[in-house]
Amino acid sequence: MQSIPVDEPVPLLSPEATRPSHAERMGAARRVLILEAAQRVFARDGLAQASLRAIAREAGCTTGAIYPWFGSKEALYAALLETSLDRLREHLAQTLAQAQDATAARTVAGAFYDYYAQRPAELSLGFYLFQGLAPRGLGAELDRGLNTRLTLCVTLLGHGLARTRPGCDVVLERMQMFTYLSGLLLLLHTGRLKSLAQNAETLLDAHCRNLETLP
Repeated sequence: MQSIPVDEPVPLLSPEATRPSHAERMGAARRVLILEAAQRVFARDGLAQASLRAIAREAGCTTGAIYPWFGSKEALYAALLETSLDRLREHLAQTLAQAQDATAARTVAGAFYDYYAQRPAELSLGFYLFQGLAPRGLGAELDRGLNTRLTLCVTLLGHGLARTRPGCDVVLERMQMFTYLSGLLLLLHTGRLKSLAQNAETLLDAHCRNLETLP
């Protein structure tokens, strides 16, 4: 009788084999260092005036050390903004998961506001304010990816609205909420609200309470 072959057991990888190597850890640390340096340069010089040479100098490395990860200053800017939008989306999703339906719209709007109220640099990054108010882009492919991430965040605002007010025009009202929050945050961080003796949290609360009374 012919014996039936038995598959050999797959050897388990040791913990040491699954850990990143020293070179990988060093590479990841250098990438973070470059990103942090890039954010400082963008904040100081704006996207238009920033250069990979200036970013390398800020990071304490050569320009050639940047190229394995980022081929251009636009790619660096996009990486910073991608990370920021991913953090915002995770923050909104976690907040929304714990919200009560009756106040979901207010809760997720508050989470959006709080995120950027505490991170003015990320607000400037997201609205390209490091380079003034002129409309800018990073190239079709990078812009497409960033717009997708931003849409996911705006969609979560819509989920909160839909839970509080079933049957509302979610597509329209989530953009209205996004527009309101964006303007409120810009007024907050430019000091305009303070000069007008207004409080951002009070204005946001009143706006959300008005929304909750709509049919």
